[in-house]
Amino acid sequence: MARARTAIHMAHRIGALITFFTILTVAVQTMRSGTKNIKLTALIILIILFAQVSLGIANIKFYLPLSVAVAHNGVAALLLLSLVTLLHQCLPVKK
Repeated sequence: MARARTAIHMAHRIGALITFFTILTVAVQTMRSGTKNIKLTALIILIILFAQVSLGIANIKFYLPLSVAVAHNGVAALLLLSLVTLLHQCLPVKK
């Protein structure tokens, strides 16, 4: 049982690293080119991204306290919502 949990945890860490660098790249590139609103959304994404990473590290350091784990899930939802918002802002307007 412990081996399976360790494998899941390590897979989550690897996936988190890939996701972190992907979102970081998207946000930085978006901040370099885009309208004022799109740049603001990219900045918000960066803030939420670093909050998410901080909560993930806190989960590891403090052995998964429930409050931090719930906050980690909530911030993940905010991060997803902000990325969907960025996508919506970047799509052309249909008339």
